[in-house]
Amino acid sequence: MMNICFVHNVSVVGGAERVSQGIMQNLPISDYRLSLVCTAKGELSKECEQLSVPTETNPMFQPSMRNPIKTLTNFIGWKNLIKKNQIDIFHTGDLISTRSLLRAALFTKTKIVCHIHFPFEEDFAKWVFSANSQPSGFLFCSQDLQNNLGAMLKKLCPKASQWVVHNAVDTDVFLPQKVSNKTIKIGIIANLQFRKGHDDFLDMAKNLKISGYSPVYEIIGGDILQEPREPLLKERVEELELNQEVTFHGQVNNVKELLQSLDIVVCASHEEAFPISILEAMACGKPIVSTNVNGIPEAIIDGESGLLVSPSSPEELSNKVKFLMDNPQNMKEIGDNARKRVHHHFGKNVFIQKIIGVYKSL
Repeated sequence: MMNICFVHNVSVVGGAERVSQGIMQNLPISDYRLSLVCTAKGELSKECEQLSVPTETNPMFQPSMRNPIKTLTNFIGWKNLIKKNQIDIFHTGDLISTRSLLRAALFTKTKIVCHIHFPFEEDFAKWVFSANSQPSGFLFCSQDLQNNLGAMLKKLCPKASQWVVHNAVDTDVFLPQKVSNKTIKIGIIANLQFRKGHDDFLDMAKNLKISGYSPVYEIIGGDILQEPREPLLKERVEELELNQEVTFHGQVNNVKELLQSLDIVVCASHEEAFPISILEAMACGKPIVSTNVNGIPEAIIDGESGLLVSPSSPEELSNKVKFLMDNPQNMKEIGDNARKRVHHHFGKNVFIQKIIGVYKSL
């Protein structure tokens, strides 16, 4: 029996957390005992407890020579947790949580798999992995991410292994559903960070309105990082005179149902790694218009299983959406192809076997 502890520096559920939940749901319980540590009780801990995964909270204090007492207290806390739960591997979802527990894990010879879900700067990595502290390995969710960060992390952490395992989706859960909307529904599914491109999505909507198209727009996701973006975006909706067309759903626990109700999905991100929201939309057979940034082209084949555009280009977004609305047969074919691609390449079974391979290699 191998004890795996997942660690996240948040209490809400975003893409990285959904990846961890997918691993929890699909690891064989006969071989693995699972637990979670996150910053506070909330959506993440509640959902994991529903999966029968015990959870604990930790503020993820960052060790500092300026605060030796808290640094020592943090070290002892992690060391005691490792001993109490007999943890074999920490599977961390971000660098902040990794840094918090790193020295205690090294002291107790506990393995760390650091799951990399997004790009970061070298100065930040140097701060995280200072004092010759390094994890057992880095798990990248896209080839593009490893291409951009792998060499730098190898320089900082030469003994750490590196693996690429694309995110996956349960295609038995995310299924196509017949949609019969009287008005076309176009949705964006993402937290409200600036990099997710909601401003471009709204400018796209304005372009479509000016061109005589009349869909409605669903903005699904909230301010999970406590950035006050929603009020700013609502102001932008008023400026663009889109109040009647745009609905803000906030952070929701019924993403699948809202996704299945859409006719078209748009990803307007300026930066991404390998977004699970795109895989979920593909599994539901949705035609997707997405920016071509980072690892997204590893999921979507342009013109076949989705339509790709340049980042920060509302005009390109609106042109591709127009094409789909004007060509319903193409829209259906692209959605069907998306479903086939994700089922064959990014299904849960292939994913979980690769994750098990990572654990067994340590």
